[in-house]
Amino acid sequence: MQSIIQTDPDRCFLCGLPANGDPLDWHHCFGGANRQKSERYGLKVLLHHNRCHIFGRRAVHQDHASMLYVQRIAQRAAMDAYKWTTDDFIRLFGKNYI
Repeated sequence: MQSIIQTDPDRCFLCGLPANGDPLDWHHCFGGANRQKSERYGLKVLLHHNRCHIFGRRAVHQDHASMLYVQRIAQRAAMDAYKWTTDDFIRLFGKNYI
């Protein structure tokens, strides 16, 4: 499924810049046991592989604040798109991120 969060496939969700030598990767907003659910519900965003996804100082896999920012946006998007309550979201993903 395509992302329900991101509409511009040519820009990084975090920094807003185009790829320009740092390719864009799909980041599943909720990983681990929830990765397949993230895919199923379109809870994923494109991030620059090096700078915003994996290795950068503010990359989601390095910086808890960046990860939480993405997760909060994803939870709100899912609740709006699927008409879920907070309890519905918690039942599916195990935690409230908002």
